[in-house]
Amino acid sequence: MEKEEFKIMYHIEQSHWWFRGKQFLLRQALSGLDNKALEKGRILDIGAGTGIILKILQNFGETYGIELSLQAIKYLRKRELKRIICADADHCLPFKDDTFTIITCLDVLEHLEQDVRLLKEMIRVSKPGGHILVAVPAFDIFWSAHDVALHHKRRYTRKKLLRIIHEMNCKIIKSSYYNFTLSMPILAVRTFKSIFSHSKQAQSDFFLSLPNIMNLLLGFLYKAELRCLKLINFPFGVSILLILRKSDGDKPGIEIR
Repeated sequence: MEKEEFKIMYHIEQSHWWFRGKQFLLRQALSGLDNKALEKGRILDIGAGTGIILKILQNFGETYGIELSLQAIKYLRKRELKRIICADADHCLPFKDDTFTIITCLDVLEHLEQDVRLLKEMIRVSKPGGHILVAVPAFDIFWSAHDVALHHKRRYTRKKLLRIIHEMNCKIIKSSYYNFTLSMPILAVRTFKSIFSHSKQAQSDFFLSLPNIMNLLLGFLYKAELRCLKLINFPFGVSILLILRKSDGDKPGIEIR
């Protein structure tokens, strides 16, 4: 990710509709786990970025963060976050087996060469019965300068992810696309930018300046959809959510709701 992307992320992630929606999604997903899963334990956030997700996770247990970018780690220190490990998630995670009760990996897999290996590593370091929350961007049709600026290597489909995970030592508790409601406006904006932008350097959508009323409206629509996500799975969207549970003696399988 470009250095300027971390800078703007740090300054807008508490107000921008997309980041606030991501935080709402995390809280909602955690609230949907069983009480045993939410017992105070060790929690790992992979790709901690500038730290807003870790700040939320601190309410649920002892948090650890992995981040490779030294630029991002500067912002993590500004947020006074501790137990930050500078490591490359493309390699083996520097933890023993069965360490964490909750692992979050939100918008990280798409940055890695070894995305399948990281999925296996997260299951390895998760405790039996522990939960793993994964979010990734969906569908190549949405590929744009946004992906280039954030150094994405791919976008995913739900079918592809399920095929990868099916034989792993976990159960799939939730599997759905999301950001369905705003998917067509997002596609339109990215297509418009690709045709008419003359910038030589790719920039993410976060550089787009939005009027406050538009930011509030988008945030309202996004959160309304995410509330529905608790009850249904969407057939299409800009992103994909997976909630996995490491098997605790049972055979791997799918338990989608």
